[in-house]
Amino acid sequence: MFRLVFVVPTGLGAAIGGYAGDAGLAVRYLGGIADQILTHPNAVNAAMFNVLPDNGLYLEGHALDQFFLGQLGFLPVASQRIGLVIDRRCEPWLNLIENAVHATAVSTGCQIAGYALTETAVELSIEASDYGYRGEVADLEPLLDAGRRCLAAGATALAVLTWMDVLEQSQIDRYWQGLGPDPIGALEALISHALVAELGVPVAHSPIFEPSIVSERLDPRVAAEEIGHSYLPCILMGLARAPRLVPYAESAFGRDEISALVIPEGACGGIPMLVAAERGIPVIVVKENKTVINVDFAALGWHAPHLYSVANLWEAGGLLQALKQGLDPALLRRPIKAPFQPI
Repeated sequence: MFRLVFVVPTGLGAAIGGYAGDAGLAVRYLGGIADQILTHPNAVNAAMFNVLPDNGLYLEGHALDQFFLGQLGFLPVASQRIGLVIDRRCEPWLNLIENAVHATAVSTGCQIAGYALTETAVELSIEASDYGYRGEVADLEPLLDAGRRCLAAGATALAVLTWMDVLEQSQIDRYWQGLGPDPIGALEALISHALVAELGVPVAHSPIFEPSIVSERLDPRVAAEEIGHSYLPCILMGLARAPRLVPYAESAFGRDEISALVIPEGACGGIPMLVAAERGIPVIVVKENKTVINVDFAALGWHAPHLYSVANLWEAGGLLQALKQGLDPALLRRPIKAPFQPI
């Protein structure tokens, strides 16, 4: 079976996948080549849309890291039962949240276990960094406590909603126009990573903002976030199909059964990338998918024939077809490199 992993690290302003589910088409395109494609919420979540293909597995970033480290596995399930962990500060907008949950459940059939409000407000902050933004949660315990209450009531996955009043308009404007990374991306990843690590179930995060109508023209990659009043439907649709997290020894398959990993340019320093490079799993870097950082394999001292660089996703698709068929991709290039060489 040809299994592909598609990763776009959160908060790095990737040209494809750094905005609002704008890597969804890439996941569908590459998923059409693979028998199975693993990806993470950031790649396919687009507010009211989620375009995870039928052969896709929706795996939160921390769980994906732990899988590559051989510490955590997963098993596909027919459906998850989703509990909603809601920041106490979102309480004035419970009617809006309720409508979003009911609309998604009635139209898609996803199972909802109920919701739990945090006992106290969740205090969040962000600050600019050299490469974008970083975030901080003053105290995770209110979220963890509400998550435990959901799990005790029968939930098997958690949708986490927090009130996001941490942004300045200038930060929002740059993101809306495609001029910089998602200001809350790193903060959202921090929240979901921490809850997966502590509670051991699939988690995805949805920000809650005061509803407003955006009438200005936006970068097409951002537009999905501003055509409605909720970002919640996409994570409910994704979590409904998330695999169950299990010990690595019980996993449906192991990391060495991954056929290839596709990543943006300059994003080679993450755990999946480094483990794949070390274990001989083909890694395909897509140059057109630029990020705000520049960590490449050469800078890390890696030079190996299983580390590929392609111009765009079109080329990535062709390379994956060759790998899937067991062909040596180098023999499809000209001038040809003669394979008969001394070792």
